[in-house]
Amino acid sequence: MERSADSKNVSNYFILSKYYDELLQDEEALSLWLDHIEDTEFKTVLELASGSGVMAGILKRKGYEVIASDISKEMKEVSSSNYDGEYLLLNMTDYHLNRKFDLILCICDSINYLYEDELDNFFACAYEHLNDKGRLIFDMHHEKRLEEFKEQYIEEGYVSDTPYQWTIQADEFERTINEHFTFYTKDGMIQENHAQNVFDPKIVKEKMEKFFEVEMFKDFVEDEKILTVGYRK
Repeated sequence: MERSADSKNVSNYFILSKYYDELLQDEEALSLWLDHIEDTEFKTVLELASGSGVMAGILKRKGYEVIASDISKEMKEVSSSNYDGEYLLLNMTDYHLNRKFDLILCICDSINYLYEDELDNFFACAYEHLNDKGRLIFDMHHEKRLEEFKEQYIEEGYVSDTPYQWTIQADEFERTINEHFTFYTKDGMIQENHAQNVFDPKIVKEKMEKFFEVEMFKDFVEDEKILTVGYRK
């Protein structure tokens, strides 16, 4: 693989946003999420960490009233090919929209970008923006992923004719999963790092129970994803 001498590091999703759907889209997981989401009764949806807008677009086309959101302006910019509705730039631990929803959704392990001490604010914001009997649904990494990526995973290939390398390695002491992306573009080598925190489900449940009745599906995707549903008290 040809490597350029020029190199720069960029912030989360500055470059990955351009390749996100082609490189990271998981059709099987999307189907699992939809099966579970549509098993609930709701009309209005706020999706947090919507990314490229795939789920928001699917739900909008199914007739739900959807507002998408993300903290990344780069992800919002690439979402138009998947979603044509309202898309807000917001921090999922600190937002004030003056409206409420039947469902708040946060998928693709996005909650794992938070630190443990940010979870209280995440749950409080969701609670304040849900209607009575509304639900918060999210997924997060299973703890077994720390063991899965104890040894470094390396993937190389091409995405949109651009060579890339993607590595994943867990830090069991810090309880993080660290992903490093390198894209060998015509403008040089661009690198992006993503670190996600792996939470103890018991701690997550304890924090949620201040606001919600909690149900956890620990093998939503076996040994990979835990699906959590919070029912607004």
